[in-house]
Formats: sequence, C-alpha cells, structure tokens
Amino acid sequence: MAKFHYQHYVAALLIGCSSSLLAAPVENEVSLSYGDGEHLQLSSRSQLSRNWYITGYNNSQFVNDGSEETTDSWFFNGGYQHQLRNELSLFVEAGVNNQYDDIATRKGFNLSTGVNYQPIKSLSIQSKLVQIHQPKYDNTEHSLEVSSTYHILDNIDVKAVYQLDAQADKQTQQQVQFGLGYRF
Repeated sequence: MAKFHYQHYVAALLIGCSSSLLAAPVENEVSLSYGDGEHLQLSSRSQLSRNWYITGYNNSQFVNDGSEETTDSWFFNGGYQHQLRNELSLFVEAGVNNQYDDIATRKGFNLSTGVNYQPIKSLSIQSKLVQIHQPKYDNTEHSLEVSSTYHILDNIDVKAVYQLDAQADKQTQQQVQFGLGYRF
C-alpha cells in the first residue's frame, strides 16, 4: 500500500512541477553506442532547464554476479548540475533501475555524483562516483567511472570509459571500454 501512495505522490509532484520546469524549451538527445565487441548502449537525456535534467540508459557493466554472464540493467535518473565555470560543472543524480522494488527498502535505487569538464564544445570528460543497490544479488555496488566523449562529426562520437567496481564480498574489478556513438 505504501508503494501505491508513493507512486501517486511522485506522479502528482512531477505534474505540478512540469509547468515551471517545462516553460523553457526541452532539449532532448538520444544516442546509441557500440563498443569493444560486447556492449550496445542506448541512452537519452532531456535537459528540462538550465540545471535540471532526466536521463535513461541501459548498462551491462554495472551488474556482475561473478560469472561470465552479464545482465542488462536499465537506469532512469533525475539530476541537477551546477556550473562552477563555463567549462566545469558538478552534478548529482538519483533514480531507479529495472530491479526497483520499493523506496522504503532502497532496492533498485542508485545515486551518483561527479564532475563534468568540457574544455571545448566537441570534447567532454566526466568522472563520477556511483552507488547502486542490486536486490537480485543482495548487495550494494560502488564504482568510480572516468569517461570521455569526442564529437567527430555532428552525430558521431568516439567514447572511452574506465570503470573501477567494488562490491562488499567480491574482488575489485576494472573495465575499459572504447566505442562509437551515434546521436539522433
């Protein structure tokens, strides 16, 4: 019953805030990237105002149960970014993933914070700390991610990601990914 009330409260809050947030034009970006022969990632970002945004993406690299098999997770986050200088901003995001169970137990909940540096319009470098609760594996995963994106053409990007994952009862894992992205 608490889950039912919470969902209606969030829906009412989003509808109530949408008139003020959506008064300015919304910028949407959808991208599809493929890298290192294994990972296909679909992501979207909607810039609601100067500081507020919503993202959604799939990510197979976060879910790892120790076997060779990986499972795709879908993340839906809301975020706030604060410009420190023209090229440097801080951000914080929170949201749910496809393993979402209940906000009271924080199952399927994720939180991340980091820094985005964009020295020129075509290059973006980002570092972030991520915490994800995975109810399927009954653990919380912490990771550090450093990524860069370079816009080669109007719609084509080259991406590189380094990720360091730490889980409570498992060994720390590192991943490096390279890929091409297409922005719609």
